Amino acid sequence: MGPLARAQSWSRDGVMRDYIFFPLAAILAAVFVLMGLQPWAERVPTGPWSCGRCANPEDASVEGKELHRFVPGNYNGIKIVTPDGGGAEVLRITRGANEQYGNPESGPHIVIDSDLECTLAGRAVEVIVTARSVGEEFGADRFEVDYFARADVEGESGWRPFDLTREFKDYAFTFQAPNRGGVMGFDVLGIRPVAPDKQRTMEVKAVRIHAVGPQHPLACPS
Repeated sequence: MGPLARAQSWSRDGVMRDYIFFPLAAILAAVFVLMGLQPWAERVPTGPWSCGRCANPEDASVEGKELHRFVPGNYNGIKIVTPDGGGAEVLRITRGANEQYGNPESGPHIVIDSDLECTLAGRAVEVIVTARSVGEEFGADRFEVDYFARADVEGESGWRPFDLTREFKDYAFTFQAPNRGGVMGFDVLGIRPVAPDKQRTMEVKAVRIHAVGPQHPLACPS
């Protein structure tokens, strides 16, 4: 075979290799992108607690997978777990005795989105937390809940204490949510076990916010 014939053969082979290589590379790249995005994986809810799909925005609940909306604040003390007996997921909160803070955003909390905040502003609000103590040695005997709208006396419920049992039970208090005066922010609901020493653990099954007072005419911005 002469030089010209060999060159033509190499050229044809190179073209054939390109026909195979580039489509194969594109397929592999698409596979890697698909693996990264994982469109088949189940997505858990995150972000502020909104009531876009609520049947009644004046009576909203967070439970099951929606508990993934809770964030740990400055401490890594929360975990979503399935109870030993099965059933819907619950939020497990562990707090060390050295974790001292006043602002609920510093610890485990859920952010209330502007649509719910608008509905609740200027009204009496009932907060109901379904919780229990958990853990053989460091199960919490007490826990506290704080509804925080703004940093003043009228804008925060303060940490409301409750005694825990080993069974899930509803714990409730009523708070007069402040009127925003047309300026919306993000309200926060904080939950923490009381830890007098070492650490304490509790579980939250559900959180419910129920407006019990009449709606304020100037609560929401126009």
